[in-house]
Amino acid sequence: MQDGLGSPDASPVALVGAGAVGTVLGRGLAANGQRVEAILSRRAETAQSLADRVGAPVAGPLEAEALPAAVRLVFICVPDDAIAGVAERLAGFDHPWDDTIVAHTSGAKPAAVLDPVARAGAATMSFHPLQTFTEATPPAALSDIVVGLEGDERALVVGEALARGFGAQPVRLTPDEKARYHCAAALASNGLVALLSVVEEVFGSLDDVEATGRTGTALVAPLVEHTWRHLEQESPEEALTGPVERGDEGTVQTHLDALQAELPHLVPLYAALSTEMVRVAVRGRLSADRAEALLKMLRTATEAVADADDPPARSR
Repeated sequence: MQDGLGSPDASPVALVGAGAVGTVLGRGLAANGQRVEAILSRRAETAQSLADRVGAPVAGPLEAEALPAAVRLVFICVPDDAIAGVAERLAGFDHPWDDTIVAHTSGAKPAAVLDPVARAGAATMSFHPLQTFTEATPPAALSDIVVGLEGDERALVVGEALARGFGAQPVRLTPDEKARYHCAAALASNGLVALLSVVEEVFGSLDDVEATGRTGTALVAPLVEHTWRHLEQESPEEALTGPVERGDEGTVQTHLDALQAELPHLVPLYAALSTEMVRVAVRGRLSADRAEALLKMLRTATEAVADADDPPARSR
């Protein structure tokens, strides 16, 4: 089966789900010469829209008669909490499951969530493109990324071929590794969004920033981009700069005092991030003594905020 992947006569595919991930994956498969036979979705209009884009002859709800008998690869591209239910429904279909691979695209869920269809005979895997998507994202976004794979050996061989066909790097994971893998991805993407939201808040507290007509994110964009260029060429220890890396206790204390005065709810976040900077910096140039002094300062600031938030003890 794997020999045909990426060629015009490759094994036929069905996609369950026509949202952002299903749309990008379906378009990517079609662009690689994969035969997309069916798009199955709760919403008929979205199923038909994607089917039209990828040349799939079948579009409709997830029903036994809608899954072509020729399909040998099923991708489940639905929210995490819906995957098990889809697998249960598929397992009830009269289909040659022994010759079929079923994959889901969740980063956090293991292949075991597909056990109902696995018991019916299918080889199963999780196939997670490490990328953010919208329905307008072009298939080229699947290139030069990591695809996290976990599941049955027969399915993984196919998953690796598919990933390489997209120009992606397949990485095999164990079930125990999936949560950590997805945690790292969420921190890199969603954590960055949250951090830049905090940057917006801090800049928004400055009187003259609004007059620039630019957001806080726009103001720091050149700084972020320059930092990213450093990280592409250097290790985190080499790329880290700033007061923590220098062991500048006075500047760190000034930051903490400023936040405590105007934005005290951000002190724990600043302290947590700075603590991680210390861990990076000691692998580089920061001495153990200065590291310990900084950590003590950060702990003290965090404890002071916690104490201020706690209600006073009631005398008895």
